Amino acid sequence: MIRSTRIAAIILFAVGVTLSFQALAGNLTQLIVREPPAPGGPRVALGVEPKTGQRFVQLAGLPAYPTIDVMCDGRRRTLALTRPEEQAYEVSAEIVALMLDAIECRLFIPDHDMTLARQQLWTAWASAARGADAPPVLLGQVVDVIDGNTIRVALGDRAETVRYIGIDTRQTDQSRKAPEPGGRDAAEANRELVARQQVRLELDVLERDRNGHLLAYVYVGPQMVNAELVRRGQAEVLSVPPNMRHRDVLVTLEQEARDQKRGLWADPSEPTTPTSVADVGRLGPSERPGVGPESAWACPALQPVKGSASVYSGGRCIYHVPEGERYGATKPDRCYKSVDDARQDGCQPSRR
Repeated sequence: MIRSTRIAAIILFAVGVTLSFQALAGNLTQLIVREPPAPGGPRVALGVEPKTGQRFVQLAGLPAYPTIDVMCDGRRRTLALTRPEEQAYEVSAEIVALMLDAIECRLFIPDHDMTLARQQLWTAWASAARGADAPPVLLGQVVDVIDGNTIRVALGDRAETVRYIGIDTRQTDQSRKAPEPGGRDAAEANRELVARQQVRLELDVLERDRNGHLLAYVYVGPQMVNAELVRRGQAEVLSVPPNMRHRDVLVTLEQEARDQKRGLWADPSEPTTPTSVADVGRLGPSERPGVGPESAWACPALQPVKGSASVYSGGRCIYHVPEGERYGATKPDRCYKSVDDARQDGCQPSRR
């Protein structure tokens, strides 16, 4: 183990791998070290520039090659040597995302082929929003598309019904053979994206719903299908704790779809939600979700979501969740137990 007076934490786990937080030469902070299997062999470190968050792969015990390659789940990318004095190869944000979402990554250096384990990458590079623990990932083949947010996937010797985390699509009423608005489009869009495709299923905290179906973020290649359906306006966000890992991305994409009037939000004859407090006020007290605020700045503990309308929002009701950037600076007009109640009451998500 390399010693330093600036080590913040040492040895988390691993076989043949030392994980540490340690200052390197220059400004890089070393987050994880892959020790060589034999003395004098190559060593790989995953580093971060503290001020910018830029990620690097650093080598030791090898010549300073101009480039090295990394391949994750069959997709190969090239890293360039940008810090020769530290033998550090810069990793772009796109490649970082590829590596974090992959099941396996391999580093290709002349005469060397080294595996970077998924948990190592997450420990080193995952953001605070993602956390340091790599979520479970399953590989499978889509055998049936049931509706806009449900598929059947063959996983080895078994098949599972998989529900998409974080979204809801309007379904076809099978008894009347009449789709809800947007229902048929969502099912067709889902079929277009995943039918007969190999998919990667990223699980979250809660792995199954009450019906026993797997809950997953579904990827085809680098694309998250949950997010793409929301971006197209063919699904709306449905946040159900504790599965909230990609909630911020989904909320942002839904707002974009609303602003661009895509999919569900494109039909002017079908208003999405009331746009102002005046619209919401037409509902009777017993019909409205939510309760009044506890004080000028606070909501009750069981109704923590703040709904607020101001001149800055054009009179529209905007809801703020406790982890949101503007939550503490927002005076609530009404408080809700969930974002679904806030939306039902006519509120739209805050962009911050």
